[in-house]
Amino acid sequence: MKKSEYDNQYAKENYDRIIVQVKKGKKELIKHYAKNKGYESVNAYINTLIERDMAQEGEKSIHIQNSSGIIVGDNKGNVIGGDINGNITM
Repeated sequence: MKKSEYDNQYAKENYDRIIVQVKKGKKELIKHYAKNKGYESVNAYINTLIERDMAQEGEKSIHIQNSSGIIVGDNKGNVIGGDINGNITM
């Protein structure tokens, strides 16, 4: 398997894709802005903005605990446990 095929398969299995549409010409402006702010990519910039906004609002986010489960929690200390099969315990 070629590295690019492996990378694509890994991404497919481990990430969700979100498509963002912007007006023509704005993509390059965003790319330039993100680079000037020190981000390695537009994707990194967008992910950081989302995480910061969700943290401010106290929204829940998913954190990988280990290979046998996940921890879902918010910035108020509320925690919900789950396993890798999607079974959630409260």
